[in-house]
Amino acid sequence: MVRESMSVFAIKENELADGEKKPLLIDGRKVLMIRQEGDFFALSNLCPHMECPLSKGTLEKHMIICPCHDWRFDIRTGEFLDAKEIKAHVYETKLVDGSVYISMENLEGSEK
Repeated sequence: MVRESMSVFAIKENELADGEKKPLLIDGRKVLMIRQEGDFFALSNLCPHMECPLSKGTLEKHMIICPCHDWRFDIRTGEFLDAKEIKAHVYETKLVDGSVYISMENLEGSEK
């Protein structure tokens, strides 16, 4: 596994088309990688409500809808749109030479 400081390789840029999502297992964490409008977003693939896989949900612009109970999350912030105090964990992403990395910093309290 390639690391850049506290970042971990997630996926090659060309492995994910715009508007697509892909579940990944990175450092033992279930991560959902999304490419939307040319940007990459990474968040926990577990809905904070009942841990349903968000990868099975519907992506609408910058919103992912949980397949279990229709909870809607902003993929940029992880916020549950009906109660902003509830969040899915979001990972910072960066693109370096055609590879997407996610930050593994500040993960205390995040699920594995």
